[in-house]
Amino acid sequence: MFANKFGVPASAPATAPAAPPQRSRYGGIQCGEARDPMLDLGTYRVRIVSCTEGSNPKTGRASVKLGVCVVAASPDAGTPVDAVCTVVHLATPIGLGELKTMLVHAAGCGPTLAQRAAGDIRAIAKEGEARYDAVDASTYPGSIIEATAGTANGAPSMIGRLVDVVVTRGRDTKSEGDWYRNFRWGAVPEAEQIPA
Repeated sequence: MFANKFGVPASAPATAPAAPPQRSRYGGIQCGEARDPMLDLGTYRVRIVSCTEGSNPKTGRASVKLGVCVVAASPDAGTPVDAVCTVVHLATPIGLGELKTMLVHAAGCGPTLAQRAAGDIRAIAKEGEARYDAVDASTYPGSIIEATAGTANGAPSMIGRLVDVVVTRGRDTKSEGDWYRNFRWGAVPEAEQIPA
């Protein structure tokens, strides 16, 4: 054995560390989360085709998702006819209020888009919400949302109902390239509620 300059025996020369196992640059990739398709900017007539209650697996935030099928679209709309998209309502006071607004219009109780364009719709909207609430409370408050999500409770489900909507751009989201959608709903008259 050799000693260093301080007289301490030197240890055996270190061996080179073992090479890590070979791996491709594609190794360790995780599956991406499939995003629900959303309505693009434009004016649409959509049919409600599904309703699910769930939560975001990352945040645990509860939500209600309504699947809608586009049955008509304005010429400048970004989503084509027959596309199935999702409208997400978070289970927050604001999100549930937006869900109720959508369902009031789907039930035919809110103002139409033509009435919105014609002027002040506050009185029509207030009266429409009262009509919706009366039907909802005839079973129990919240029963229409539950019936739409698949609970057999005697309340009317909004699955299959047509509703008009104008989608405009809100602020950007934290996800790069995405943005919040603002919805202006319009009731579709009963005479135009064509079954699927």
